[in-house]
Amino acid sequence: MDAEARIRANFARMLRAKRVAVLGASARNQFSAPVIANFDKFGFTGHVQLVNPKGEPIGDRPVLRSIADLEGPVDAAFVCVPQSTVIDTVAEAAVAGVTGFVVVSSGFAEAGAEGRALQDRLAAVAREHQVALLGPNGLGFINYVDRVPMCVLGRPVRTGGLGIASVSGSVGGYLTKVAMLQGVGVSHMILTGNEAGITIADVVDFLVDDPDTTSIAVFLEAIYDPRRFAAAAERALKARKPIVVLKAGASEATARLAAAHTGALLGDDRVFDAVAAELGLSRVYSYEDLIATAALLGQVGPVAKPGVAALTVSGGSGEILSDLAGAAGVSFPPFSPDVQAALEATVSAFGQTHNPLDLTGAALADPLLWERCLTAIAADETIGLTLCLWDPPIGPTEGWIKASLESIARGYAAYPATPPLVALVAEPMTDYGHDALRDAGIPGAIAGLKPAVTALAQLAPWSRRVLEGRQVSLFADIGDDIDRPRHDRALLDRLGDLGAPVVPGTIVSDADAAVRAAEGFNYPVALKLVALDLQHKTEVGGVRLNLADADAVRDAFAALCAIDHEGIEGIAVSPMRRLDAELLVAISHDPSWGPVLTLGLGGIWVEVMDDVRLLPLPADARRIEAALRSLRGAPLLTGARGRSPVDLATASQAIERIAAAALALGPDLSLLEINPLGISSEGAEALDALALWKN
Repeated sequence: MDAEARIRANFARMLRAKRVAVLGASARNQFSAPVIANFDKFGFTGHVQLVNPKGEPIGDRPVLRSIADLEGPVDAAFVCVPQSTVIDTVAEAAVAGVTGFVVVSSGFAEAGAEGRALQDRLAAVAREHQVALLGPNGLGFINYVDRVPMCVLGRPVRTGGLGIASVSGSVGGYLTKVAMLQGVGVSHMILTGNEAGITIADVVDFLVDDPDTTSIAVFLEAIYDPRRFAAAAERALKARKPIVVLKAGASEATARLAAAHTGALLGDDRVFDAVAAELGLSRVYSYEDLIATAALLGQVGPVAKPGVAALTVSGGSGEILSDLAGAAGVSFPPFSPDVQAALEATVSAFGQTHNPLDLTGAALADPLLWERCLTAIAADETIGLTLCLWDPPIGPTEGWIKASLESIARGYAAYPATPPLVALVAEPMTDYGHDALRDAGIPGAIAGLKPAVTALAQLAPWSRRVLEGRQVSLFADIGDDIDRPRHDRALLDRLGDLGAPVVPGTIVSDADAAVRAAEGFNYPVALKLVALDLQHKTEVGGVRLNLADADAVRDAFAALCAIDHEGIEGIAVSPMRRLDAELLVAISHDPSWGPVLTLGLGGIWVEVMDDVRLLPLPADARRIEAALRSLRGAPLLTGARGRSPVDLATASQAIERIAAAALALGPDLSLLEINPLGISSEGAEALDALALWKN
């Protein structure tokens, strides 16, 4: 077993620890005391050893004076010692037979350069001994299934299938609180802290394979091991296990490429969104939405039919749900004619058969209405999921409430899975409510309409990504070319040599040669100044367009030659194209995820509309065309208001070739921007190109 595999095995062993230790144990310490108390609170049945040089007993537990006195092996040790002694403590304990560590001590990378150096040394010690290291500056973990509470926090929750991974200890605590309030059962809470050893990627990797975990909720700031994270996410797709992410840092861009349009459009957050779509991650923006979405997706699984229906006894609540769904892009389609007829036969005496469907107060008198309507809607070919808006009971229930819940559960027999209820307001799930839903066979309730709609909005794209069965496409191979083209015309020629479609062009040094080139291309033509380090020619008047004859070419050539600019190497002559559309195509390099393709409408539209789609590379023409069709401005390309539709299939094939050529330009390329990619009767061609290079 190699070192990395051994560390991962020790991490899994730590999470299921049977023999544990607390190093720096003290009844008065705010970190170690809760951990010691948790062993009794959670009913940990394994072997516990406490270490403190004073040797004073803690309650009825004896305390060892030295790490050397540990009876090994030890699966997990909670390290609560001063920062200055952490490294020596971990090293000594590793030699004594400890294979996994939770380091709560702070003062490491979060404290500046000196702390970063100490953290690097700590990480090196952990790697040297091939032990799992969670932290430093981390609050630990709780395995609720096996009752292993190596954590400062100790909130009791119901045991269930939700695995929580959080870089922040406090956020992890709040997430378990929300899970408790919503009645969602938790399998693990794992808090990574500074991620000196075990990272969020390692935690997700474990939870994907954990048989007790059915869905994964993640809070993260950065991903330090993107390849492992991506591999784990791909396995989650194959296992149909949802990963729902709450990510901080949405306002920070990783780079500003001021010389290019793309600079204002790129950033780590947009790239992360593109990566999330590729990996099948569901991204949300609040604690409540994170828990609700993970609970719904984990319980329902992927749904092939994107339409949603809802049953309610409150018409107004159905209207609010419909409005929220419309704003979120969730489809509540009309019922099919056959289903409409079946519903009318059931509810025509008291209501309308719209979707959402208002059962009115009649469902209180006749609880069987829930079952009959659910069964009827299950036959609709456009609706894959029907939700019931019904509050869980908060106290002892009357018979008709129990009958309603049982009717709802029976109605779901016609569906692949039983979803949670949707409570109309966000209120805590009581033990009465939990037991009533459990007894009826209903897996909990989503607390409130808004979190329910957020979860529904994530269900459709996650389902599509799971069901398409496509392999993850990330981390495209990059060529080894290091020869940088001197100017934009040379760049276009290089791209053409590499298989990209580019507008032809010739560099000339006198007016007669310009005329000959223009006649060879057939009028009209364009003349452009060719100069080193000239990224935007229009700013110096370096472009002349629609030149229709020899006299116009000579006049334009003279005007361009009169421009005072260093590094002029000639004038480029190219044919003009009668364009049907213009696109922006850019390929950049993200430091975490590698090459990324950016697509948008060309010219000024990309800045005015801020309308782009990003795709991690490699990406084939099919995915590129789908991205183009998802632009807000896509109707301008597909024939809106009498416009002629453009050939997006041909354009997408051209973009695929441009992306491949960009990758072949080598590792020093920071950005390639094609603006515009012209689409005309000649096909799709790069009409202008800009490259930015590293260093």
